[in-house]
Amino acid sequence: MLFRFFLLAVTSVFIHYWVILYLRKAKFYQNIYELSPKTHQQKAFTPSFGGVAIILSLGVGLLLFPMASQEGWWCVSAFLTYCGIGFLDDVLSVKGGKNKGLSAKQKFFMQVVAGLFFLVSYHLHFRPLEWWELGLYGLLFVGVSNATNLTDGLDGLLAGLSLMSLWGFYYYFLAMNFHVGQQLVLIFMICLGAFLLFNRNPAQVFMGDTGSLGIGALFVCFSVMADNPWLLIPLGAVYMMETLSVMIQVAWFKLTGNRVFLMAPLHHHFEMMGMKEMKVVSWFWGFGVLFLVIFFATFRP
Repeated sequence: MLFRFFLLAVTSVFIHYWVILYLRKAKFYQNIYELSPKTHQQKAFTPSFGGVAIILSLGVGLLLFPMASQEGWWCVSAFLTYCGIGFLDDVLSVKGGKNKGLSAKQKFFMQVVAGLFFLVSYHLHFRPLEWWELGLYGLLFVGVSNATNLTDGLDGLLAGLSLMSLWGFYYYFLAMNFHVGQQLVLIFMICLGAFLLFNRNPAQVFMGDTGSLGIGALFVCFSVMADNPWLLIPLGAVYMMETLSVMIQVAWFKLTGNRVFLMAPLHHHFEMMGMKEMKVVSWFWGFGVLFLVIFFATFRP
C-alpha cells in the first residue's frame, strides 16, 4: 500500500514535469487580466492548463488503487465534468487571447446542469436526498466551484488551501470509517501535492479553470458522500471569504459607485496595499490552518 502511494507520488511529479514542458512548447500561456496588479503582468508567459496534469495523475492513482465503489466513481465523474467545463473556458480564453473564455451565463448554465445531473443520479442510485438537500447541494456545486476558481489567483494559494481542505475531509472519513472516501482523498492529496511543487512561487504552471472548477466540485461531492454539507463551512472558509469580497465589491459599486476593496477578490486587495505575493499567500494559508485546527478541535464523530 505504502509503495503504491510512493509510486503515485513519483509518477505524479514526472507527469507534471512533462505536461509543463508540453504546455510551454505549445505556448498555452496564461492570459493575465489587464487590471490585475503590475507584478502579475510578468506572468504572461507562465503556462496554464495545469489542471490537465492533475487529471492525468488522478488516472494513474485510479489504476494503482482500483475502486470497486460506484459512489467513488460518481465523485470522480463529477470532478472530471467540472474540469471539462473549466477546460472549455481555458481553451476559449487562449484562443481569444483574453482573460475570459465562456461568458458568465454560459458557465453558470453548465455548472447548474452538471450539478443537478449528478445530484439526481446520486439520489436515484445511492441515497435518497430531501428536496432541501437537492437545492442546497445544487447551490453549493455552483458556489463552491466558483469560489475555488476565484481563490486561484496567486502562486500556490488554491493548491495549498485545497490540501488543507482535503486533510479535513480525510479526518472526517477516517472517523466515520468510510474507506472509499479515505482512499479518494489520499489520491487527490498526492496529485495536488505534486502540482503544488510546480505551482509554488514562482509558479511554473497555473492550474487554470480546468483544475479550479473541478476542485470546488470535488469538495461538494465529498460533503454529499459524507451526508454533511456543513463541513464546507470550516473546510471552505477562506474560499467563502474570497467570494464574499467579490460580492460586496460588486454590490457596493453598483449602489454607490465606490469600492470597498482596492481590488477583489480579497487576495488582490492586500497586494494592492503593497504586500508581497508570498506574504499574502502565507497569511491566507495561515487562515486555512486556523480553520482546520478549529475543525479538528470541535468535530465529534
